[in-house]
Amino acid sequence: MAEGMWNMTEEGEFILQEPYATMLQEARAASSKAWTEALVSYLEERSPYTTEELVAALLYRNEHRSDGKVALFEEFVLEALGGDL
Repeated sequence: MAEGMWNMTEEGEFILQEPYATMLQEARAASSKAWTEALVSYLEERSPYTTEELVAALLYRNEHRSDGKVALFEEFVLEALGGDL
């Protein structure tokens, strides 16, 4: 483990220190963006929806659903492929 990556609070909680906290956040954002772009590109070629429609539907579901990311993903993909978004 890199020296100084983590710091322990008085309560015994470990806190990720900078610049690692920022780099982790940037890595999450970059990977989410790449995943979304790949998924939308895949579905656009195989469904009746445009990129904009797919992104809007995915964002809406992500904001309004709480039944788990895997279930959301699978339902979204199947509905897009079936033309039922």
